[in-house]
Amino acid sequence: MKFIILLIVERVKYLYLANLFLLLIIVPGVLCLSCAQKSNPVDSNVNQNSGQPARIVGSPYPVSQKPDTLFIVDESNFTSSQQLTINSLQGVLAQKKPLIYCVGSSSDSYSTWLNDLQKNYGVVVINSYRADFKGLLNHFKSYINGYILTDVTQPSVHVAISLAGLKNAIVVAGTDEQIAKDLGIPFIEDVTGETYQQFIDKYQNDVNKNILCYQAPEKANFLSDYSIFGKMYFFYDNTSSPVTSQVFSQMNPNSPLLGWGSSEFDLVRTASQHSIIVHAADYAKDLSVLSNFGVETKQASYITNPQVVQNVHTVCFLMTDGDNVQWLLNDFSTNTKWYGSPDRKKVNIGWTVSPAMCELAPTVLKKFYDGEGKTEGGRDYFVAGPSGLGYVYPDNYQDLNGYAELTNEFMKKADLHIVNLLGNSIDSKYLLPFLNQDQIDAIFYYYFSNYAGGNGQIYWLNGKPVITARYNLWSPQYETPESLAAKLNSLSTDITSQQSYSLIDVHVWSHSVDDIINCVSLLNKNVRVVPPDEFVALIKQNIKH
Repeated sequence: MKFIILLIVERVKYLYLANLFLLLIIVPGVLCLSCAQKSNPVDSNVNQNSGQPARIVGSPYPVSQKPDTLFIVDESNFTSSQQLTINSLQGVLAQKKPLIYCVGSSSDSYSTWLNDLQKNYGVVVINSYRADFKGLLNHFKSYINGYILTDVTQPSVHVAISLAGLKNAIVVAGTDEQIAKDLGIPFIEDVTGETYQQFIDKYQNDVNKNILCYQAPEKANFLSDYSIFGKMYFFYDNTSSPVTSQVFSQMNPNSPLLGWGSSEFDLVRTASQHSIIVHAADYAKDLSVLSNFGVETKQASYITNPQVVQNVHTVCFLMTDGDNVQWLLNDFSTNTKWYGSPDRKKVNIGWTVSPAMCELAPTVLKKFYDGEGKTEGGRDYFVAGPSGLGYVYPDNYQDLNGYAELTNEFMKKADLHIVNLLGNSIDSKYLLPFLNQDQIDAIFYYYFSNYAGGNGQIYWLNGKPVITARYNLWSPQYETPESLAAKLNSLSTDITSQQSYSLIDVHVWSHSVDDIINCVSLLNKNVRVVPPDEFVALIKQNIKH
């Protein structure tokens, strides 16, 4: 008996010493890993050039797997209600791995993004169901639990889309129900008579509280795939309605809202008051696919020590509305007015872009960067915003410190160093949270009521410049290319004075690359046009602060 007890004691001592030895090895490693995660916000286990999706720590954007095969759907071959069903199927499938991609025509931008996925990311394309609604549903019916019956009006369609992601089900309108029945797809629920409040009451504990979609019913064929993929609220109501207040109040701080409303100011202000980030994305599609790639997004160059030229007035042209995700995905790079201009490389231009693109559509952002002009005639440079990660009013935003920190991490991943803020007050308490971030070198500040309301004044905070716009290239409300050139030609050329530097916002809906080129052609030889990075660097070098 004594022998057995001694054996037990020795065994316990052995296990204790072995476990102690393991702790001495493992704990420092865990601590080091923790430190590494804090210093590197991107998932270090994912090769950023492998194509596999990665997310910043604390990212609100959902993720599954990189697609290897995509079944192509040409939307022109289907009715609007059939498109809704296809979009819902696209979103459900993407929860595990995207399998469906929608195009409109061979010339649209989404075909361009698809060609890029085939060429550079190994995606195999299958066209078998390009125009075959019944065949597509039949092929994937074993992947879903059934269908939800709806009509295409508010709020029924919003309830159906919001429920589809939770139920692993497709959305079917009454006109197409017989097809679903003929294929033996199980019926799950009829929501044609339900209010959105009923949906909230039933499912508020199951919905994703990190991201949502705010989309008018007539645009339900956009964003519905992404909403279902992420199990989000998909709804629309007045910004002051009880439903909107309840949904907004449930969201976690720094949750993005994708979509758009009838009043820009009311939507962004109300969202900001709830610490919600707005992404104008009401005509975006295929985000459930495009968001599931991971690549390094790096600009061609970043100049911090430019050539100093005496006796010149320095100008920076910055295109507006880069926060608009649907515009970036649609006409931004295909329309010859903007980034698709064949003359773009003839002049230095700044472009605003949403840092969220590095996770919402990283292959698209990479394509923008890869196409940057860099010639003797001109160079492109991208700036974050407005207003950082997404469109917010800093003076209304509740969790401003948290938002600035998240913006900083996304700007690192998107390789952006300057942030364009759009707001209603330039008080330092709304600016310092951004200028305290290590990635942010400067702020370009616009007032909502008049982007150039700051008259070109430059303020210094934390050793960094806050540069306000001097003039708007925005017709007919403000300047034309001709009137702007005349004003710039008359300004100071003392490079040590802030009066010798002009930030010009270029309103994209009324002006183009050609208008900038026209304006530049009318400038005197003592007016120098530079991209945003050089503009900031020259201000830092030449103006005492």
